[in-house]
Amino acid sequence: MRRTDWRDTLVVISAGLIILITSLLLITTANEQLLLVITSVLAPLVALFLGIMGLRIYAKESGTKDDKFNTLNLWLAIGLIMLSLAEFAGTLVGLTQTSHQMLLIISLAQMPGLILWGLGIIQYLRSLNSSLGFVKSNNPWIGIFLIVTLSTISFVIIVTQFTTIGLVESLILSPIIVGLALLTGISTILVWIFRKGTLAKPLFLILGALSLYLIRVLLWIFVDASLESPTDGVIAIESFILCGAALLLARDLGKIDT
Repeated sequence: MRRTDWRDTLVVISAGLIILITSLLLITTANEQLLLVITSVLAPLVALFLGIMGLRIYAKESGTKDDKFNTLNLWLAIGLIMLSLAEFAGTLVGLTQTSHQMLLIISLAQMPGLILWGLGIIQYLRSLNSSLGFVKSNNPWIGIFLIVTLSTISFVIIVTQFTTIGLVESLILSPIIVGLALLTGISTILVWIFRKGTLAKPLFLILGALSLYLIRVLLWIFVDASLESPTDGVIAIESFILCGAALLLARDLGKIDT
């Protein structure tokens, strides 16, 4: 395995820090509207750029590598591209639609990207389980499915008590939140499993990206922080940057036979 090269990753993370600091300065100086315009443009462009970059790295190697970690990163890259399209849609729809209509459309548009993230992470976990034998049967996967289903139903009941969004939006966002929470939990487990190895570094960045995106969607329901809030775009950009940084860092890890 080659030594991990942090240089490109640090460039991406530094860009994220600059955006975060600039956003805080604009908020403290009461320039939220300017920040909203900036994040509306930056969010889709950052996701698209990092997604295409990851696609170039991992699609090129997918034909020569039978590597589940490479496949995971490929799904993450394609997911970023799909999420960039959702962000572009949000920017365009926001010019003509109301806040609730905008939230409904973006929630539906972002589903393919988040599903691709989920497929990559779950596929990698299953491959890891097959190699290391943490679980000996398929029953836990059935249990996970039942837990997700019951959690979604329970969450729908809870969120309908809040008036920040409508019933339809709650029905759509609830499985997204439960799914993101599950993926965050799985990523936490993967970080713990590889905590003493190099692989933990990109997995930790993926965990950060999922956690931020989960916080973003939770704010849509429990706080009056709509897509028109400047902080919403900042959270989205930072999530995309962490995912892109993970893709850059992972390319230097060599072949992972799990």
